[in-house]
Amino acid sequence: MVFDPNNKNKKLEIRRLGRTEYQVTCLGLGAYRLTIDFGIPREQSLSLLHCAVTLGINYMDTAPQYGAGESEELIGRVLQEHPNQQVHISSKVGHLGETIVRSFGPDAYQNEDCIRRVIEHSLWLLQKDHLEMVFVHEPEMKIWGWDEETLDAPVLRTLEKLKDEGMIGAIGLGSNTVEFPSKLAETGRFDVIEIANGYTLLTHRLEEHILPAAQKYNLGIVAGGPFRDGLLATKQYEKIETLRRDKEQTGWITEKTLDRLHFLYQLSDETNLPMYELSLRYILSNCFIHSVIPGAQNPAEVEANYQAALKGPLPTDVLEAIRKIQHKTS
Repeated sequence: MVFDPNNKNKKLEIRRLGRTEYQVTCLGLGAYRLTIDFGIPREQSLSLLHCAVTLGINYMDTAPQYGAGESEELIGRVLQEHPNQQVHISSKVGHLGETIVRSFGPDAYQNEDCIRRVIEHSLWLLQKDHLEMVFVHEPEMKIWGWDEETLDAPVLRTLEKLKDEGMIGAIGLGSNTVEFPSKLAETGRFDVIEIANGYTLLTHRLEEHILPAAQKYNLGIVAGGPFRDGLLATKQYEKIETLRRDKEQTGWITEKTLDRLHFLYQLSDETNLPMYELSLRYILSNCFIHSVIPGAQNPAEVEANYQAALKGPLPTDVLEAIRKIQHKTS
């Protein structure tokens, strides 16, 4: 990645996160891939977090099970070294079998004390006395015990209590799916929604299912997973052909999706825009998305994403070219 001197004096665009009080940078940081789960050296993780804060990225997303708490702990260490930098944090409650309340089993998901303890432990690791946002992680799991009619659940009532107490600032949803989160969004009881792989060059599930409720209730919208397992970060023509030969394609991988990837790679070549830049700036072109949170495993990736985001939304002609590719591969 070559540093662009034209961006030297620029700063990331700030967008208000829906009805919350938080003014977040349009580019945040997903803090999942920087932990022991991916074999990343701690010093490297600390360096990339320092890099993000120094560049002015003021939003980070984490969770207790990311590295069994290491993600939160690393963020906490770095924030202590930047006391004058305001960084908004969203963490989560979920996957409780990987947290300090694991001995409670499934009962933990409907136990106020367990939920409270998990969040208090996150605060301890982050070295904070107040957590800006807590998301229900994968709310579509039946284990949460949502009431079919009212869409109420113990976790939601507990989070509302903690919000009233001032322990957390906003309540959100964090998921890879959109169907059930969109129903929860319609209750008006949530402030922020993060969908991984929900709005990318390959899919607009977030736009189709979540944005109507988000606009109705002025919800904050965070786009996670912008690079679709790396296929939208770098051009991987050989990987496309390998996937084409897989006769048991499932999930999001279809022939049309692979065709779309191929055409997008060609567009990247034609416009001389790296895939990671094309991906990030495409998402930033949607004003209803307040922040995009790519992951990173080293400072160079943070810097590259930052330089891309500084350039803002894509030019109209590039957006039109993308729409034509999407139309002919739909």
